Amino acid sequence: MQPKSGNRYDITIKDLFADETQELINYFGHIEARVVGDLKIEFPQVETRVSDLVMKAESPQGPVAIHLEFQSRNDDEMPYRMLRYALEIHRTYHLPVYQLVIYFGQWPINMSGQLAYHLGDCNLLDYRYCLIDMGNITYEELKNSPHQRLLSLLPVVDREKRQKGGKEFLRRCAEDIISSDLDLETKKTVLLRAEIFAGLVFDQKVIDLIFQEVEQMLSIEESAGYQRIYEKGMEKGMEKGMEKGMEKGQQESLLDVTIRLLRKKFGRLPRDYMTRIKQQDVYTLQQIIDSIFDIKDLKELEDYLQ
Repeated sequence: MQPKSGNRYDITIKDLFADETQELINYFGHIEARVVGDLKIEFPQVETRVSDLVMKAESPQGPVAIHLEFQSRNDDEMPYRMLRYALEIHRTYHLPVYQLVIYFGQWPINMSGQLAYHLGDCNLLDYRYCLIDMGNITYEELKNSPHQRLLSLLPVVDREKRQKGGKEFLRRCAEDIISSDLDLETKKTVLLRAEIFAGLVFDQKVIDLIFQEVEQMLSIEESAGYQRIYEKGMEKGMEKGMEKGMEKGQQESLLDVTIRLLRKKFGRLPRDYMTRIKQQDVYTLQQIIDSIFDIKDLKELEDYLQ
């Protein structure tokens, strides 16, 4: 297994787990709360993005806002971002805010979960939020939990066992999902999500080897949930999570996503198109990704290729 950098993809869990918010809270949270609806909030003055999941819930302490944030790389700025989010959510809805950051990165977590200082009697800050490292959750703990829809997270748990097991670890993930008590349609959805999460920590050749077998076995692409996950998870999640580092690294990441999306939509790509796509710059590749669901025929790529 060749580890990938943790920030290659920022998985859009908001899209991948749109129907499982209650399960996420039940499994990861340390609060008794029942989700009663989504809260829409943007942060134009603090972040150029929408937070991952913000929900209104009922708890023994009364109504609360629950904010789930998902992170694929270590970020020293995370406590400052989370505090800004908490303030904006509280300002908008006037609710106490329960926050949880779930980290899916390749390497151990080294982010702080708090900000604190105390200056005299009048000036102090004691801010904290829950911080979960998926790599510290054991394989058996997640596999045996009652929240079977979360089995798609198996590829990113148990960091030490995952790194030692490599391909066989990922194969076991797929096999355990297939043998779970989920109905066939749900298994297809969970397996597709597992393939996307595997992209955070496994080499693409290993992923293709394992999941091509699974796709053929269960006809995943024919499942009812495939189109929604593909459009939102693949397009938004993979597009938004491109590395912002060196130009070469960004170009390679965008190229990989562009080819995967085109193959998913059109099947095998002609050699001349493959050659030309590999010659495109970052801007052109990003344009193709942004327009992937507007492109109805391969010939329409001519409008984008230089």
